Amino acid sequence: MLWGLVAVGVIGILLGFRVRAPALIVMTAVIVVFSAIAGGIGSLFAWDRLLSILLFVVTLQGAYLLGVFLGVVWRRAVTDEH
Repeated sequence: MLWGLVAVGVIGILLGFRVRAPALIVMTAVIVVFSAIAGGIGSLFAWDRLLSILLFVVTLQGAYLLGVFLGVVWRRAVTDEH
């Protein structure tokens, strides 16, 4: 699960750095569906499965915000140099 969180975090940072909110909405849906399928449909409504999906979504969206921040800082640094 740790590597899954790292992968979702990297995806979130890349999304925030390069693209905007519609891609985040789509990726959130993909994460929810993939997590539900990977965890097994039978245990979809188990509390541990729901908390795991919520953790992935929160990680994705937090990393997205970090990526947006890094993108803004990067663009300001590049435009100030020229």
